[in-house]
Amino acid sequence: MHWFAINCKAESVAAPLSAPAEPTPALRRKAERAAVVSSCCGFLGEVTLTDSAVVILFAGMLGAGDTLSMLTTSVLPLLNGCCLIPMAALVAAAGEKRVILTACFLASASYFAAASAPWFGAWSVTVLITAILCFALSLTGFIAGWFPLLDTFLTRERRTGFFCRMRFCHQLTATLFLFAVGAAIGGQPSAGTLQGVLFLAAIIFTGRAAAIARIPNFRIPERGTAGFRTGLARAIGNKALTGFSTYLFVLNLAAFGTVPLMILCLKNQLGAPDNVIVFISGAALSGMLAGYLCAGKLLRQAGPRRFYPLFHALFFAVNFMLFFIGRGGAAACPVIAGLLFLYSLGIAAVSIAASAEMMALASPGNKVMAMALSGAFSCGGSGLSRFVTSLLLGGEMLAPEWMLGTMTVSRYQSLLLLYCCGLLFAAVFLALVPAVFPKGEYVYPGAV
Repeated sequence: MHWFAINCKAESVAAPLSAPAEPTPALRRKAERAAVVSSCCGFLGEVTLTDSAVVILFAGMLGAGDTLSMLTTSVLPLLNGCCLIPMAALVAAAGEKRVILTACFLASASYFAAASAPWFGAWSVTVLITAILCFALSLTGFIAGWFPLLDTFLTRERRTGFFCRMRFCHQLTATLFLFAVGAAIGGQPSAGTLQGVLFLAAIIFTGRAAAIARIPNFRIPERGTAGFRTGLARAIGNKALTGFSTYLFVLNLAAFGTVPLMILCLKNQLGAPDNVIVFISGAALSGMLAGYLCAGKLLRQAGPRRFYPLFHALFFAVNFMLFFIGRGGAAACPVIAGLLFLYSLGIAAVSIAASAEMMALASPGNKVMAMALSGAFSCGGSGLSRFVTSLLLGGEMLAPEWMLGTMTVSRYQSLLLLYCCGLLFAAVFLALVPAVFPKGEYVYPGAV
């Protein structure tokens, strides 16, 4: 990134997109509504291209094996983990909204390129993976600016409620879309059918930029003038934030590969029809929908100290139960759908609490870099979980089958057992979470 000064001050060298407005209650509500619409359009597109059965099946039809199919679900969080911090410097230099709109344009172009992959013949898999990589890299700029943009109009007392409402809406949109796709494509869809689904999702995705453009530019308090190195050093020195971010990294590393792994297991081991797999993918999204809807209530009822340990235990229990499902049958698919529903509910609830806590722990005057650091840890763990899983599947590092007493264990079940071990290890890092073990004058953000 030689084309901008890395020590540029946060008030930006670029001219604002429009005259700043005073953050009145009416304009704040308008900004919240636009952010929700943007999230609905963008999330539907992201899920379809990078985190659903649609892209896994599509990649497989083009000739990608388990490794590349799993890789399509890992590149977005992995690149976010690697690139969020340098992108935060770009946001500080050019401004949140300018970076976000540019990133959305580039991501949309990459999305249409990914949907066009079958037209490239022998190069189709290469085009698909390259387009998804470009899409993920572009969205890194969006994510680096997203939380700082929200911070310009979102007051502390409205954070948890807003995140619940926004993520409930975008999860509902994506869930209904995937259920409709599952009903429409049938049990043996062609590559052309899935290509049409991706084109439709790409068109909807372009609505993200249109909605963000409607968010007013607010007058905001000074966010600080620290350069890249100073800002990063200050963020790392925030021990509460780095401790919490470390826990998110190890938790996501152990927990984030389960859903796409089970999609591959359903397809390759259990022999489920493609439309059933899409329905189960929709069930997982429905679990996230329920998690976003009830996260605030769960947070209040469980209390700060019990919230993370309870859901940590849920993640372990679901992986452990999935480990024992090694054969297909009439009951296998409904049981898997139910377990993935619970699992995704937990993922969603934790993400709500984590977002509110991250914004509260970020130091005033250094919020852009602090939130980018926390996001890099969280996304890095998520992406690395799926990337390592794809390497283990493709590198034949796991035995196709082995015996545990009288039970035949497949490589998919072996990975679920590894996830269980990882979650036990990650439980040690709960000691670093301020909500679980408060230190000093820490105030849990979910309580406001």
